[in-house]
Amino acid sequence: MDFILDLAGYTVDRPLHDMRLLEPSFGAGDFLLPAIERLLAAWRSAQSAGSVVDALSDAICAVELHHETFFATRVEVIERLKLEGISTQDALALVERWLVAGDFLLVPLDGQFDFVVGNPPYVRQELIPAALLAEYRARYQTLYDRADIYIPFIEHSLSLLAASGHLGFICADRWMKNRYGGPLRRLVADGFHLKIYVDMVDTPAFHSEVIAYPAITVISREATGATRIAHRPAIDRVTLAMLADALRVKHLPQEAGPVREVARVANGAEPWLLESSDQMALIRRLEKHFPSLEAVGCKVGIGVATGADRAFIGDLDALDVEPDRKLALATTRDILSGEVQWRGLGVINPFADGGGLVDLREYPRLCRYLEARRAVI
Repeated sequence: MDFILDLAGYTVDRPLHDMRLLEPSFGAGDFLLPAIERLLAAWRSAQSAGSVVDALSDAICAVELHHETFFATRVEVIERLKLEGISTQDALALVERWLVAGDFLLVPLDGQFDFVVGNPPYVRQELIPAALLAEYRARYQTLYDRADIYIPFIEHSLSLLAASGHLGFICADRWMKNRYGGPLRRLVADGFHLKIYVDMVDTPAFHSEVIAYPAITVISREATGATRIAHRPAIDRVTLAMLADALRVKHLPQEAGPVREVARVANGAEPWLLESSDQMALIRRLEKHFPSLEAVGCKVGIGVATGADRAFIGDLDALDVEPDRKLALATTRDILSGEVQWRGLGVINPFADGGGLVDLREYPRLCRYLEARRAVI
């Protein structure tokens, strides 16, 4: 998390006590607690007059929806402040000003922020109550098609950035190329600068595998310019500190090691091409010599999107339904080597060839299978 704070510019050599930081979904405090340490260090270094509460009460705004998580992290923040020599009374006063219990997409927040950092929640639309989803759609133009909830989180965070402010998020990178990310890509292209992109795929970026295709993105409210790009860094403090310096240096040297610079990445709603040089060369060659998939009649989708994988996906041979009601399924893991190495998965197919659902009276095994999983479905 220190790496992302560094990339966003939230560093102790700046007057952080005179600036504002927003954390839209603070969870267990993975970003919030290091940010507080940096804030206190910068404030003490400045030797500002006045009380800590007066000086810092407006420096942080952190939001969390989950009730138990909110209060557990609140205790952690108070204890961390006390360890830093701040009285219990002042620590309580600060957390009252800093921490907000509520839904970031709905709760009103005052003012703008110089920094927005964090890991926005990854929640599919199917898990959101219909009335709440409708309210989100009414408020956020980027909640388009099948966009996950982290998309409006990015939109709202960008809307709260002050002039020259920086957003630093780690989240799934699918929106940078797919259909539902189009409105957000256009929003960034029209009013912001895609400053830094770090591909974190196949790196231990989290304590557990919570995000597929993770990437760190830094977006600023500045005039558009070139994008600094790095791929799959080693996850150790020294390497990341050196990489942060290389990504943030004012003028990128000709021999910049793992960092390269690409102009005009954000272009309206067009997909962002951020791959390594050899991957880009391959993409351009394929574009030159072959038609697009759509041009030859292929339909491209986002996956099976069953909404209940536990019920609909399993070992193909073990799925106890009629043979024509299940299909072999290849997933990302089956093609990691560049070739299809099928692991034997299958997916239930309840759809008739002519459209609509099949008549379960004609498929007793499928009927029994689905009834046994009614609660999951």
